[in-house]
Amino acid sequence: MKKVVLILSLIFIASQFLLSQDGPNAWSVNFGINARIFTLAINPQNQNVMYFGSLDSGVYKSTNGGLNWAPANNGMIYNKVQCLAISASNPNIIFAGTDSLGGWTNSGIYKSTDAGANWTLVSADIYDTKGIQAIVVHPTNPNIVVCGVFNALAASVVGIWKSTNGGINWSPSSTGVDNKQILSLIVNPKNPNVMYAGSSLVMPGSTGPSKIYRSNDAGSNWTAVTNGLPTGATTGNPIRCMSISPTDTAKVLAAIFVNDTTGGIYVTTNGGQLWSKKWGIPNTTGTLPRSAVINPLNPNEFYVGVDQSGGTGSMGIWRTTDGGATWADFSGGSLLNSYTIRALLFKTLGNLTLFAGGATSSSASGRGTFEYTWTALGIYNPEVPVKFNLDQNYPNPFNPSTSIKFDIPKSSFIKLAVYDIIGRELRLLINDYRNAGSYIVNFEAGSLSSGVYIYRLESGNFISEKRMIIVK
Repeated sequence: MKKVVLILSLIFIASQFLLSQDGPNAWSVNFGINARIFTLAINPQNQNVMYFGSLDSGVYKSTNGGLNWAPANNGMIYNKVQCLAISASNPNIIFAGTDSLGGWTNSGIYKSTDAGANWTLVSADIYDTKGIQAIVVHPTNPNIVVCGVFNALAASVVGIWKSTNGGINWSPSSTGVDNKQILSLIVNPKNPNVMYAGSSLVMPGSTGPSKIYRSNDAGSNWTAVTNGLPTGATTGNPIRCMSISPTDTAKVLAAIFVNDTTGGIYVTTNGGQLWSKKWGIPNTTGTLPRSAVINPLNPNEFYVGVDQSGGTGSMGIWRTTDGGATWADFSGGSLLNSYTIRALLFKTLGNLTLFAGGATSSSASGRGTFEYTWTALGIYNPEVPVKFNLDQNYPNPFNPSTSIKFDIPKSSFIKLAVYDIIGRELRLLINDYRNAGSYIVNFEAGSLSSGVYIYRLESGNFISEKRMIIVK
């Protein structure tokens, strides 16, 4: 009997330990590999399929939503991977860009046509440098690929290259770009003719200004869109990374190195016509924002991964939920604010999950992948309900959070959103396919002021809405 009690006690203790290490609403280690993760990618047609690229271990792949990872480097002669791009229309096609240290014949762009099982080097035409910093694939045509290159020793000759046959051939594609040291590229998912490119310092001399360029013809021609950005020759603040909102594609987030205090986080809400700085992340000289992402379900929620040039100071991940008006340190749990985060990626299948790629030079525990899963959506009743239903939130009135319960009698696409009293959508809580069941959503008011708000559930012909009150 004593043995049984002891075994049960050990099982209970072990279960609590496992939950505490991998619990929801907190950062946990997803894959504790001793490798610096520089990039993350996800199959948009099957979000259980994910990839990361490492400067130490090449490409790894998961087929179960990040639960397990395995190497996927077959055919890569050189595997110090800095960037990944997956075709949205044919996700078996993936491109990987390496740094330039593998030599002229080994570094460059590798392509896989079988979801990472095999890779082939496809960048023979690129002649100015093989240091590939960014790659984007046309959302509907996998043959159109654009890449940005960076030369750490001298000025890049071309900077932006384009292929129209899936990487077999590459042609210079930087007309209109005067700073050809390219660090970042993004493409508008709704209008793939629109692309943005972010540059580094001007070489030789490592001077400013760094610039953001916009293309309206899928990368053939570019125009500088710098209104509101640092413009001085001494403001050497590279445009390290950018993110575009998939729901509001006029909104672009740019993370700029703080080599002087004019750097930081900049946002445009009109496609680059005007940029405004969003204060709140550390702004001391040497702060290096290295990754950025906009929540795909909420265009006002940004995440930025931070590094420090001196290796000390506030790093980790910073978050805003009000479009950059206020920021807070979002590190915690297993992800410390002393870790360098070079990659951020959302998975919206099931509970919303944010993945982070650690690339800390000084600490092995700050490497590998981390995850933060929100339990805003969870099944609270395993029985299948007989009809659609939306419950009154509880508590109500509330501050700062409340729970919303609803029932779905059949698997269907649903939308749950919060609106102001005149019907303007303020928060998109769910906007995807869900299985039949009874669910609960935890809603946080965040920056919303006191007042009456409406939350609405929609699925096919079913629409139900109720009022809730925030009291601050």
